[in-house]
Amino acid sequence: MKTLISANTIRECKERGQTSIAAPLSSTIVTPEARDMAAKLGISLTQDETSPAGGQTCALNKLEQSISNQLPGSGGDAGAVQKIQQAVSERLPAGSVDPRLLEQLVRKAMQELEAGAPAGSCQRQLADNGVVLVRGNSVQMGRFDGAPGKNIGLTDVINSADQARMSAGYMSWENAFFPWTLKYDEIDIVLEGELHIRADGKTYVGKPGDVFFIPDGASIEFGTPGSVRFVYVTYPADWAG
Repeated sequence: MKTLISANTIRECKERGQTSIAAPLSSTIVTPEARDMAAKLGISLTQDETSPAGGQTCALNKLEQSISNQLPGSGGDAGAVQKIQQAVSERLPAGSVDPRLLEQLVRKAMQELEAGAPAGSCQRQLADNGVVLVRGNSVQMGRFDGAPGKNIGLTDVINSADQARMSAGYMSWENAFFPWTLKYDEIDIVLEGELHIRADGKTYVGKPGDVFFIPDGASIEFGTPGSVRFVYVTYPADWAG
């Protein structure tokens, strides 16, 4: 099982006063954003000297540049993702990076470059049989663009890149309401604050530990008069498609 080192991992180490992080290629994957953050904060990433670190490091550091070259006219579609992923894979030692992780890195970097806004991130661990562990306290919120003018945080942590038929993620915001029509089934599990969902003229209030189910085709209003943080699970996985 390999550990994913994200930018948030680097920030946490900086807060603890660490000046270096062990990142052997045999057991870790370091994102391009994490490498940039490490350089910015003066934290060194020590890798296994006997492993072919040069090839992987060079390729991953060039990932964002490769994506930038492909962005014009790409629209972030599946074809562009596949093309970029293939170009980067050709620069990596065979079998050194899980294709699912690489696809996620490509999609994340494309979101950041195209939207001009920070994409969410989290610390993940993957088992060879496909099991994924997401560290909830490592989740950094991205921005949800489905509610113009509202500062809504959203981060997908499980999606089709994990070969999953469903997706999961986190949402959080303060003092905001917005309408939404679902084209998928969704379950919301409230972690903090209050989640208000208005349906058929009535408002339902979920508090920590409460669970909502919202069926495909429902037109509702999401909101909170205070603050809210919750986990969502959707079926099928590509809910934003």
